[in-house]
Amino acid sequence: KGTRTFSVRKGKGRRNMSGYKLQLKGVCKSFPGVKALDNVQLSLRPGTVHALMGENGAGKSTLMKCLFGIYKMDAGEVYLDGQKIVVNNPDEAMKYGIAMVHQELQPVPARTVAENLYLGRFPTKKYGPLQVIDHKKMYEDTAYWLKEVKMDFDPKALLGDLSIGQMQSVEIAKAVSHNAKVVIFDELHPHYQITK
Repeated sequence: KGTRTFSVRKGKGRRNMSGYKLQLKGVCKSFPGVKALDNVQLSLRPGTVHALMGENGAGKSTLMKCLFGIYKMDAGEVYLDGQKIVVNNPDEAMKYGIAMVHQELQPVPARTVAENLYLGRFPTKKYGPLQVIDHKKMYEDTAYWLKEVKMDFDPKALLGDLSIGQMQSVEIAKAVSHNAKVVIFDELHPHYQITK
């Protein structure tokens, strides 16, 4: 009486008994002369949306950049689905399923929406002895991901022809296209409609 038994699924590792998708525990980060984060705790459940509020310099972006591997935490732990992870850089964050839509966009205006969405990870196909970009797949996949986030853009349109808010929408589609489990938004553009 008073005890509970939990089963473990074979081949899946331990279950996440906490019920949290993501947890940050005791996160600290200092810069010369400034303690930006001091023992920060954050727990997020699956399927929820959270907003970090605070004045400029409160540490909101710093915390998210620590989670995404842009900054290295001085102390603290990160748990994803109940498992402790270490994120050393953004590539590792993406492998764990953590994506970030940055406030400072770095678009390539002279390239298409699809090329921006797949920048650095273009789908390829064999063409004789060569590996070439599979443009057909890239445009089809981009159309799919844009539809997933309810964006009605032509994948072949030049990114430079879009507004700043629309460019950020492309970044959101890019994050979703990575099959992200956690998506971080570092200050959405005011023209982006969150209802979408």
